[in-house]
Amino acid sequence: MPDTEEKSINDTDEKRLKDQENESLFTLFELEGEDYGVPVDLMVEIVRNVSTFNIPGSPDHVVGATDLRGEIVPIIDLKKILKIGRTEEDLQDVLLVRVRDQKFALPVDRLKDIVSSTEDKLIDPSSITNLNDKMLKWIIRLEDDRTVRVLDIKELIDDEIRKVDLKRK
Repeated sequence: MPDTEEKSINDTDEKRLKDQENESLFTLFELEGEDYGVPVDLMVEIVRNVSTFNIPGSPDHVVGATDLRGEIVPIIDLKKILKIGRTEEDLQDVLLVRVRDQKFALPVDRLKDIVSSTEDKLIDPSSITNLNDKMLKWIIRLEDDRTVRVLDIKELIDDEIRKVDLKRK
């Protein structure tokens, strides 16, 4: 009898460890009343009340830049890229992310929370829309019935940089 009980406890622990290994963490935020997320592994920090300065001649998706502890960081307008509006001048909440060894500031309307999801809960957007949407990496359905669109920040930023490079040629 003790062998059976010990085995079921070990099985449960192994399953829990396996689930943790398959878990991904996402930072949730709001843009224009909708929930979005980015993988936590891209996050550097969250910055509040960011001061900005303009960069003349910068692309439309660049709101300006900010000086964070001596490092100049471009501010990318996710709303403009996603075609859901424009970021206002007053930047209260900003996600600082690192993409290919460069930092970018991403203003958001409101920071929400950090959630975890296992691989089996991540929905490939192309399975819903039959489109190869470069902007979305995953869709997550949370337990409270909210739907979160996880942005493919690397692809979004790379795509916008490619557009700028093509215009310069």
